[in-house]
Amino acid sequence: MEKFEKLQTELSGLLAEFKVSGETSRVTPLRSVQDLVDTASQRGAKTLVACGSDDTFNLMLAALKGRDFTLAFIPLDENSFLAKILGVPDVFTGVKTVAARRIEKIDLAKIAGNYFINYLEFGALSHNLKAAGFWSGMKLLSTEPKNLVVRVDDSYNVEIKALGGLVVNIRSTSGKDRNIANPTDGNLDLLILEPLNRMQIMQYKKDIAEGILENVPKTTVIKCKKIELLEPRGTNLTMLGRVVAKFPATVEIIPQRLRTIVGKNRTF
Repeated sequence: MEKFEKLQTELSGLLAEFKVSGETSRVTPLRSVQDLVDTASQRGAKTLVACGSDDTFNLMLAALKGRDFTLAFIPLDENSFLAKILGVPDVFTGVKTVAARRIEKIDLAKIAGNYFINYLEFGALSHNLKAAGFWSGMKLLSTEPKNLVVRVDDSYNVEIKALGGLVVNIRSTSGKDRNIANPTDGNLDLLILEPLNRMQIMQYKKDIAEGILENVPKTTVIKCKKIELLEPRGTNLTMLGRVVAKFPATVEIIPQRLRTIVGKNRTF
């Protein structure tokens, strides 16, 4: 709490220093992110700045419900995933970036009426493999593969044995193929991790934990605009460790839909 209050004080000082003005509001038990976004819309606001964690940004994005705002992010969490993607690694850079107002249009993904910009995980990838110890990680990646069935772009089905996978719009890490996880190409990337032997798991565990599945042998990569995740039914789809949907579920991309303020060191 003390650290949070210190960051709040720093934020207020930087907003004044960089002459960033506008109405500020806090989320409370009686005022949700949805309430704040609705109020801002009624008052004619055009730019919203989420200050907090990745969850804060994602909740604000979901609360937009497709409305036309420019969105910015100032991280108050040093472990923020989105801060790296958007090129705003700390409070100082975040405020400076908002003041500079460099706007990029990026693709927006949609699932079950909710919007997001990052990625979804399923199967073994839905576990925190970064935090898992050596043996725990080996065990997770050595589980019996499931029969995965997906329909792509309303045109064909893919049936494949899989340990898990990702549905990606954007991510903070980069692999060999720079075209994967490009949030300006109008496509989703479906990365499916097929069964691996013990040696392959040991060799590629770091890449798998980082979500760079295209670096791993036996990974299927499909670029598409719409994915219907059909089987196994009941499989969790998670975002940053939080369950957001279950199979069957449909994920779609909306090209160039979100205007967002970004820093010069963004990852795309």
